[in-house]
Amino acid sequence: MNRDASTPGGMPHQGSGTERQGTGRNRESVPQQGKRHYRAGCDERDRPELKVFTPAEAAALLKVPESWLRKRASARQVPCTFIGKHLRFSSSDLEQIIRDGHRDPVTGSPRARRTAT
Repeated sequence: MNRDASTPGGMPHQGSGTERQGTGRNRESVPQQGKRHYRAGCDERDRPELKVFTPAEAAALLKVPESWLRKRASARQVPCTFIGKHLRFSSSDLEQIIRDGHRDPVTGSPRARRTAT
């Protein structure tokens, strides 16, 4: 009997079928799939990268308090996206918030200053 192929008690080792057999494949040889984008009627080259942010991430990008952003979103005063019940902000939502917040400078005649008499 060959002791190399046996268990410590001297019995031949029988595989239970649960141990991993070498299949000749290693993880490095499996090609990685790229991200897939699904949108009907849109060519992949023309599509901008879709990014979605949590309220905390969006608030940090906009440099505003998260509570301010959540309050405005719940009142529908800023664009937002709901994925199921989760509040999220797309990159286009954030761009729109910035555009909507833009104010042109006030131009015209300067205010008359009071002079001390």
